[in-house]
Order: sequence, then C-alpha cells, then structure tokens
Amino acid sequence: MTRRRWRITLLAALATLAAVFPITSLFSDASWLGEAVLVIALVAGLGLVARGLTRSRLLVVLVQVLVTAYVVLVRFTGDSFVLLVPTPSTLEAANSLGLQALDTVQRYSAPAPLNEGIAFCLTVAVGLVAICVDATAATWRSPAAAGLPLLTAYLITAANGYAALELRYFLVPVAFWLVMLHTTARAQFGRWGTASASEDSEIDEAAHDRDALRSFTAGALKLGAVGVVVAVLVPTVIPHFPPRYLTEGLGRTTGGGGEGTVGFNDTLDLSRSLNDQDQTPVLSYTTTAFTRSPLRVLATSYYSRGQWLVAGSGSGSGDPAPLPPPERRREYEITVSDNTLAAPRIAAPYPVVKVAMEGTPWSIDPVTRDVRVGRAVSDYRITYADVAPSPPELRESGAPDSPDITDDDLSIPDRSRELIDSWSEEVTRGEDNPLDKAIAIQDHLRGSDYTYSLDLGEPLRDSEGRLLEPIQNFYQTRRGYCVQFATAMIMLARAQGIPARMAIGFLPGDLDGERYVVRASDAHAWPELYFQGYGWLRFEPTPGVRAGTPPPYAVLGSDAGATGGGRSVDDSETGGTASASASTSATPTAVAVPQQPTLLDSVGSVFTVRHVVTALTVLVLLLAIFVMPITAWLLRVRRRRAAVSQRDLIEAEWVDLTSHLGDLGLQAPEGVTLRQLRDRYVGDGHLDEENASAMRRVTATLEKARYDRPERTSPQEAIRLHHDIRSIRRQVGRTRDWQTRVRSFLWPAAGVSFWRGLPGRLPRPGRRR
Repeated sequence: MTRRRWRITLLAALATLAAVFPITSLFSDASWLGEAVLVIALVAGLGLVARGLTRSRLLVVLVQVLVTAYVVLVRFTGDSFVLLVPTPSTLEAANSLGLQALDTVQRYSAPAPLNEGIAFCLTVAVGLVAICVDATAATWRSPAAAGLPLLTAYLITAANGYAALELRYFLVPVAFWLVMLHTTARAQFGRWGTASASEDSEIDEAAHDRDALRSFTAGALKLGAVGVVVAVLVPTVIPHFPPRYLTEGLGRTTGGGGEGTVGFNDTLDLSRSLNDQDQTPVLSYTTTAFTRSPLRVLATSYYSRGQWLVAGSGSGSGDPAPLPPPERRREYEITVSDNTLAAPRIAAPYPVVKVAMEGTPWSIDPVTRDVRVGRAVSDYRITYADVAPSPPELRESGAPDSPDITDDDLSIPDRSRELIDSWSEEVTRGEDNPLDKAIAIQDHLRGSDYTYSLDLGEPLRDSEGRLLEPIQNFYQTRRGYCVQFATAMIMLARAQGIPARMAIGFLPGDLDGERYVVRASDAHAWPELYFQGYGWLRFEPTPGVRAGTPPPYAVLGSDAGATGGGRSVDDSETGGTASASASTSATPTAVAVPQQPTLLDSVGSVFTVRHVVTALTVLVLLLAIFVMPITAWLLRVRRRRAAVSQRDLIEAEWVDLTSHLGDLGLQAPEGVTLRQLRDRYVGDGHLDEENASAMRRVTATLEKARYDRPERTSPQEAIRLHHDIRSIRRQVGRTRDWQTRVRSFLWPAAGVSFWRGLPGRLPRPGRRR
C-alpha cells in the first residue's frame, strides 16, 4: 500500500463529505450526517484493504458495494434479519422506507422534515457517491472522472434548494478534487523520467526532474485556479434559468415556507400522507354561501397495499351523471384568487355545476366530477351545488344503483377482510338502513376511544414479523389523522354494502380580512358515500380540531350530535371535545416542538450494543476469510521495509513476483538460471511483446543489483522495476481461469507457509533461550 494511495483515498472521502454536506440544507434535521460520515469512512476503509489484497478492480468495488449495503440494511432494517442474514422482509422494509422518502420529497418544500425513510435514502445515496468517487479516484486512478459523482451530489442540493448555495459549498469539494488531480498527476509525471545518469555525466538528472515537476505543478495549479474563478464568475454574468428539480417537491417554493406551487400527487399513503403543518397559502376565496364546505381536489375509489391511487388520467369520454333536481339542491358561487395548486388540479366545493376561467382549457371527470385544467390557473370562479337531503329522505332512498358505482367502490383488501367485516358488524349492530349504519360508523370513529394525532408511532408487526396492513395497524392503535379515519369509515361502510370512496382536498380555511385563506396545513381527507338519488355525500369521521364538522344529514337523528369528537393528544387529561360551530375551519393548536437530536446523539444511536456486535461479527468473518491474503500482504510490506538498500528492495520485489506467479501456476523449477526462468515466465505466462520486454528489464535490473556495485543501482531503476512487475502480474493473471485467480488471492503460498511454520518459530515450554 503506497502512501499516495492512502492520500488519494483520504482525499476522495473528504471530497465526498464536502459534496454531500450541502444536502443538510434541504432538511430540517441534520442528524443523518453522522451515519453518512460512517458510511464514507467504511467505503474508504474497505477500498484500502481490498486494494491491498487483490489486483482486481471489479472485486474491490464488489466488496465495497456488498459490505456497505449489508451495514446500511442492518442499521435501518435490522429487525427483519434472522441470525444476521437478511430475509424477504428486509426487502419489504427497505421498499417501505423508500416509499416514505418519496412521499416526503413530493409533499414538502425545503427544508423538509427528516424521517427514517429520508435518512435511509440519504445514507444509500451517500454510500453510492462514496463508492463511485473512491473507485474512480483510487481504484482506477482517474480522479478527473471522480468529478462526475461529486457534481451529482452537489446538484442534488443546487437543483432542489429554494435559494442559491453559499460559495463555500462549491469551493470546498472543488479544492479536494483539484488536490486529488495534483497528487495523481504528480506521481504519473514522476514515472516519466526513469533513466539514470551515467557516471561521467555532469547533469544532475534528479534535480532536472524536480525542476520539471515544479514547473508542471505550477502550471496545473494556475489552470485549476483559472477554472474555479471562471466557474464562480460566470453565474454572475449569465441569467439564472428556472431550476429543473431532480426530486419532485423539495425545491418548489421561493423560500422556506414561502409561497410556491403546491401539488397533489396521485398516491395517498395511508401510513404517512396529509400530515403537513406547512403554513404556506394555497389560495384565497370569497363565497356567496353562509356555511362553507371543504374544497375538494380529487376523489378516488382504488385502494391497494395501504395506498389510495388515482387510476387513469381522468380523460374518459362521456358526461358526468346528472345532479339531483333543483328542488333537492341549492347553488352557490365561489371566487378563487392567488391559486398555487399545480395543474391539472384545482380546488372547489363538490359537486361543481359551472366553471368560469377565461383562456384556460378545463374538463370535468365523468366519474368523480373532479375539475382538471390544462395549465395552472391563478383566478377562477365556480358554481357548485349544496346537496343537503334530510335524514328521512336518505333513509327512503333505496338501494344504490347507478353507473357511477364501480367495483372499486365496494372493494375491501383481502388481507384485512376478516377484521373489517367483524369490526363493521360490531359497530352497526341494530341499524337497518344505510344512513343509520353510516352515522353509527362516523360516531364510533369520532368517539373518545380514538385519538387524533399526527404522530402515528412505529408501525406494528404481526406474529410472523410482517408489518401490519395500515388498516389493521389503525385498529390496534386507535390513533391517526384524517387519512386513517376516512379510510376506516370507507372500509366499514363497504363491508355493509354502501359504496364509498376517498375525497382529498382542503378544509375551508380561515377568514383574513374579507377573504378566506386556505393553507397547505388545511389539507384534509374525508369519505364520500353513495345514496341513490342524491349521489356522493360527504361524511366526517375525523375527530379533533383539524377536521370538518359533520353535515346536518349525518348528525340529525343520531345519538351523538354535532359536538361528537375524539380526544386529541394535545388535550388535557380532563379532556375536551371539539365544539360545533357554523364554520368548519381548522383552528391551529400550539404543539411542543421536540428537541432535535444532536450529532453526538445521532452517532451514539448508531453504536448500539446490537450494531457493535453485528459489526464485530462481520469483521471476524472477513478476517477469517482473508487471513491468508492479509498475512501475505503484511509479509510483503515487512520485506520492503526491511530493505536497507536498492539491492535489497529489488530482491524483495523479485521474491514477491516469483511467489505470485507460483500461486498462478508458474512454479520456479530448481536449478535453473535466472535467464532460463525468465524465458519460462515469458512463454508459459503468455506474455505479450510489451510485458515480455518488461520481464527482460526486470531480470536485467536484478542481475545488475546482484553482481554490480550497490551504488550503481539507482532509485529510478527500482521504481521502474516495480511498475514492470505490476504489469507482468496483471498480464499473467488475465491468462488464468477465474478459479486459479480466486485460489491465488485467498490461498497465497506466502501466507500459508507462514502459518504452517509458525509452530516451529514459537518458543517451546521449558526451553531456555
């Protein structure tokens, strides 16, 4: 292991850390950085050890990938391992963490909250960047190419941040990269001058080489400095184009918590979504209605594996089903301005009757009546219907029968069907019509047995160690927010034969002057149940202050009035339920801000007893596998360090070469001369012309070192011999089959002979020295 390789490896690790450090500005918590540092150090250490044990570059990278992946999986999904071996549940857990991270970056602007999924994905990304940088800079000795993964890491922040990065975030990784270039280029330049001066020469060749190297270094530094200055100055001259985001969502605001584009994706995860506390305004509006309704953005009936998915693009043909006749509804108008919802979504009370937005193409989904626009629109006007039948009318509406009803509206996940059926029967026992069953389900979920909380806690597992289906998890914990409560009511209603679907949108917002302002924190989900003759009607099973008030038809005639509600985790023990009011706006509550863990806390959480035992076990296994190659490497290092002259160093290099070629099947016969052995190596080793010439130079240098005066063997000749031997080893290795190469790596003769001869070198008991 040369000192230059140590320096390159260290510089690669520092450059990686400097390139990924700006990512901390994208998230509210930087505790993940401690684990990233450990991963970078692990990759660097693995590279150093592997490069000292094998000449195979691909094998070095493979070891780095496998060991790093194992350590990361142990850290984040260790509960799914069995006897330190990953299982199929490990992949499921990793996939869940990835989905959690994807949902976070799609829903939040920078700085986004940090969760387990984000920390997992960041650690994986840092590990990949570290492996790429180490492989290009140290393994392949091409530090120029290492600039590509470093640039990728830097662009993650540059493309997703809401403001320009500070100059130091650019200069520090660039400085490390330039030093890597200088270190490698200096060593390569030093190998160009390998001729030694003759005795009678008056020219100091070594001094000449040093002068040339200084000149080369000065020119390279000037060129690098000019490049950095140009990179810093050019952005101040050319216009700044709109950013192109590598991850949807993180960079979409003009400032932390400021105005920006707010988007709804087509996936609603039951375990994570709609718990945003962002106070960014989404839109403002005025309305002619006295009682304000929630603003719906989209509706979906398709539920799969804990997620509500929007199937299709909403471009189906046909007209929406007709609304109830005028005598069964009232029409109102809402005028929206300053809308920041991303196309194709807009928010409006349901159901929409007429749309007015000049110059913007729009359509109404024939099934869900969602309004979709061809491009983002700031101002628009909507006429909507208020369908408010009386409870007696709904009780007499009859069985649902409409083209609007699909199979998805009555679908129940197979994994939770037994639980949902028994749960629904228990809740609706004694009720004999769809309305009373729906009210019973709503009042049950708004009861004091359930807790409204944005913190879902750790997901539960079944007896086999699998994560519970989100509905099963909610049944066990009785804890959640609007998504969990709405999903529970939808499934319980479907179990009773009532078509139900998920609606997603916003609570009505708060009055600000003469207009109502809707913020991102007002995002809400609620169930819609189908009643014949009236269509899809809203219910409100979510308790607590961040929920709407149940509509009159869902309250009148029920045992629990409009004041029914659950206990919030922020309420006092004496309890207080959310009072009813004409307004359905959400009232923000003060919540305690948890203390963010420090870097020492984060690092301490990594060094748990379990993780330390696992790491030690892996280390012992690796040492057991690589004990022979490590021993051979140590012996080689010891021989080189013991050399007191160039002659001794050349002899040590020759011993290493003959030992390695013997491991590859080219044994040195006894009694042959040096030149006969050289011819055997050239022929049986299938050396090409270049390496055959290298072998002849090696034997000529060895003969000179053995039989000429010691002072006539120059350091340049020893350096050239070292590089020739490396080239010969690689050439012979490529001519051997993979089994021979693996055996020569894992079972070298030098290491084996050391351990076999160890008992003879140990002092015997009772023997006096």
